[in-house]
Amino acid sequence: MRRTASLFATALLAGAAALTAPAANAAEPAPSAGARSAQAASAADNCSVAANPGGGLAATCSGLDPMQTWAYGGSCVSYASGRQVFSPGWGSGWVAGNTTAAAGCYGTATPWMFQFTFGPAVPAGPVGQVTGFGNKCLDVRGGSTRNGTPTQIWDCLGNVNQTWKVGADGTIRGVGMCLDVQGGGTGNGTPVETNACNGATAQQWRVRADGSILNPRSGRCLDVRGVVDTNGTVVQLWDCYGSANQTWHAPA
Repeated sequence: MRRTASLFATALLAGAAALTAPAANAAEPAPSAGARSAQAASAADNCSVAANPGGGLAATCSGLDPMQTWAYGGSCVSYASGRQVFSPGWGSGWVAGNTTAAAGCYGTATPWMFQFTFGPAVPAGPVGQVTGFGNKCLDVRGGSTRNGTPTQIWDCLGNVNQTWKVGADGTIRGVGMCLDVQGGGTGNGTPVETNACNGATAQQWRVRADGSILNPRSGRCLDVRGVVDTNGTVVQLWDCYGSANQTWHAPA
């Protein structure tokens, strides 16, 4: 059961004009409860909401773990023939860490009750870049929090999609998602991507003293495909053989 910390947007925005948003900003469907369990509502103590000058609401969290996932959204109200009509609001979907997410209502509807929802608590562990072949960084393509997002190498830019946490639970997390093997595969060439953390063995990794990152389930290593150091080259599973494209420097 997901716990939420509620904020009544109508109280925050008393007297504000109706909030609108383009359809392109519609919220991504929330992950299933099985994929993201509840986090303590006290995390909301680090979060606040304000009117966005461009329309809608701006929800901001600070002081969170960089891999803590959260979303902000809720319901809206409009009036027809003197009666209240409730409808879903829009939001930016799941985000991670200390950032701002937009939300609001469509058309002439106004916020009724919006709330923060938090993903599972994040395990302890060091945070930083994972660098490797060609002095490139391990990178979540586009910084996306969608399941199945490819993991690649890219010039090190210090941005959020190149920030990783090596968890005490054996996970490696980026943008609040877990490094995962596509389809739970174990064969050479199986792509490595990010998915919602679910405790699967395909999301378990071991950073070894020789610089390799082992996926124990498959017995294979994190590998830059084709020994190519071009930006956008994806990473995959491959037999561990100690080559440069399997050597990484992870946070410790």
